[in-house]
Amino acid sequence: MPSVPVGLSYHEMFAVSLGSPALWRCRACGKQVTNRWHHFHIHTAQRSLCPYCPATYSRIDTLRSHIRTKHREIVFAKESFVKGSFAKGPL
Repeated sequence: MPSVPVGLSYHEMFAVSLGSPALWRCRACGKQVTNRWHHFHIHTAQRSLCPYCPATYSRIDTLRSHIRTKHREIVFAKESFVKGSFAKGPL
């Protein structure tokens, strides 16, 4: 994905789509989107890294969804261990 053009602010980066007033056209890549805030973040350098594989995401909510679907067994095992240790009470 292209980065945000230099000097282009968040508000300047999008134009109302001629095809539909509910869509916005990104001036950086031309994609038509409904959620400007989410799309804006694909053009920024900040990346969220998966702790279990080489995957990276521009948005933290997408990373969380990836972890829940692709690494369910790891997360479930960790949650079960933590919940089990608290369920036994103090030693």
